[in-house]
Amino acid sequence: MASSNSVGILSIWWLGVQYDCQKGSSLRLPAMQNVTQLAGYTAHRSRQFQQGECKATPLLLEGQALSDFSPGDSGELQVVADTGQSWVFPDAWILSAPTMTDDGGKMPITWNMNVGREIVGS
Repeated sequence: MASSNSVGILSIWWLGVQYDCQKGSSLRLPAMQNVTQLAGYTAHRSRQFQQGECKATPLLLEGQALSDFSPGDSGELQVVADTGQSWVFPDAWILSAPTMTDDGGKMPITWNMNVGREIVGS
């Protein structure tokens, strides 16, 4: 049986610029979610939209601006896996300004988004 590769590295591109990120980035696609509705002695299911979410910890490197990560208008976020998959979100936005640390310039950031496109490489 041939082995398959699993995702090991996610690269983040924000507003057309690639940022190196610490291990541990995560991505949840925008999708419908089930919500439990209780009535009497019965549980029912309804649905609602759940926004997508990307969490990553870029490093602020020499020549880069912390202010590039200030919350503002939405923009394009790309998440690219080392296994060939990529996800493009044209309407992503940063939830809150990151706190940058003196431990390598780590700055955890959370983006939310409404829509996206998944591209699966071969």
